[in-house]
Amino acid sequence: MKIKHMQVLLFLSILSCRAYASEIVPMHKLFEEADRYEGQKVEVKGEAVGDIMGDGETYWVNVKDGDFFIGIVLDSRQKGLVKNLGRYRVKGDIVRVSGIYNVHCPLHYGERDIHAETIEIVEEGRRIEEKLETDKIILSVLLGLITIIFIYHSHRMKHRKGTGGPHN
Repeated sequence: MKIKHMQVLLFLSILSCRAYASEIVPMHKLFEEADRYEGQKVEVKGEAVGDIMGDGETYWVNVKDGDFFIGIVLDSRQKGLVKNLGRYRVKGDIVRVSGIYNVHCPLHYGERDIHAETIEIVEEGRRIEEKLETDKIILSVLLGLITIIFIYHSHRMKHRKGTGGPHN
């Protein structure tokens, strides 16, 4: 009975450590509390955006969470997981990254980054179809026509006054 109780306690402690390790840190906290997270293993979640840059051995992709961006350093295998990058009319892959946070990375010119240990695609990105709003198109055409009529009428009135109309 005592061994079973210890096994349950061990299982619960492992489970609680795992839950703590997988807690996603909002990116704004990495900026606001940089000293707290410096050199620590963190987990972030966000949209992969821009372009993947690299030097042949390591690669760099920016991940966006709200108004905050951070560079994620990847190896070639991890780079291959990211297929869709956010940009105009494209929603990038939503990724969950676990790795070491650096406020001033000595390997990358003092840049703020996370060296990924694991990366997981939480949601695949996709193209975003632009929806035309017909009400706005119709309103724009009508306002354009009214403007043309107004300019034409105004021009005619000015032309009549200058040619010795009834007031001269």
